[in-house]
Amino acid sequence: MQAARTLSLRKLLLSLLLVVCILSVWALIIWFGGESPFKGFSFIIEGSLGNHYQLLSTLNKMVPLILAAAAVAVPAWTGMWNIGGEGQLLLGAFGAALVGFSIDFGAGIVNIVVALLVSAAFGMAWAAWPAIFKIKLRMDEVVTTLMGNYIAAQLIAYLINKPFRDPRSPLAQTPYIKSNYVIPYLFEGSQFSATFFIAIGIVLVLFVFRKKFIMGYEFEITGSNSVFAELSGVKVKKIKLLSMLIGGALAGLAGGLLVLGMTQRVMQSFPPGYGFTGLLICLLAFNDPLIIIGIAFLFSVLQTGSVNLQLFSSVPAEISGVLQAVMVLFVAAFKTFIVGRGDN
Repeated sequence: MQAARTLSLRKLLLSLLLVVCILSVWALIIWFGGESPFKGFSFIIEGSLGNHYQLLSTLNKMVPLILAAAAVAVPAWTGMWNIGGEGQLLLGAFGAALVGFSIDFGAGIVNIVVALLVSAAFGMAWAAWPAIFKIKLRMDEVVTTLMGNYIAAQLIAYLINKPFRDPRSPLAQTPYIKSNYVIPYLFEGSQFSATFFIAIGIVLVLFVFRKKFIMGYEFEITGSNSVFAELSGVKVKKIKLLSMLIGGALAGLAGGLLVLGMTQRVMQSFPPGYGFTGLLICLLAFNDPLIIIGIAFLFSVLQTGSVNLQLFSSVPAEISGVLQAVMVLFVAAFKTFIVGRGDN
């Protein structure tokens, strides 16, 4: 009991030291950028949480980050690496847009549900082939999912430039979805909608699934020791495939929510790196669904607040990427130290 308390206290102190180190390096970077660290942090906080509108913008930006991170976390529970969230998200967005501008079922709720199911199916399909290649042919899923991002990007670029291009627009984009596909905004003057609560709800379901369901335990044991899991009667190949399909569906759903809740179309610059940012968030959260929410909030604060930092100081908005990289570096070092000392 005493040893356990000592270990918990040591981890707490190391975590506090980690936070201090990250904040110190952030302050140093802002200072090198020509701004007082205190003013820099205040600009970031004010730009992301300063008023009602900015808070809603920050929460809204969390939606694709949460789901993109969850799309990596679920396969990671079984020992699979889904690096293809960017492509799966893009395919899911196109699936939602395709249904949204071409079909109308009459009822708004039916339209939205169908579009989200299609977006999840498109993302799932794009995650299926790397999973099958891994299970059947032992091809590295890191390589296949990563390369799949570029294939998906080129495929969507062709589709929105040629067969599904909006003839009324000078830009490469799909037509706008029909109005009864749009998830309505909850507050006037912001794009905040029920998409935020959908994302939070999905993460909570994943948490309960992982902790309370037998299949969640099978996911965990497969990732910890697949040989032992197979000897225990777990169908390891089925579990690994299922985890990748769920991951792809989550990434596709993120794209669908972006289209229905924000952009209302797919354009050439879509999406702006949500898949890779989600990968970083998942790594920082150690694949834990609840921690993903917290890390996604921090990333969203940095991304939203950095715009305000650029407006009122000489520090460019790109500083948010540097700050995120510093956080990744320190957390990776922290995790390596803990594992190396055998404290896990």
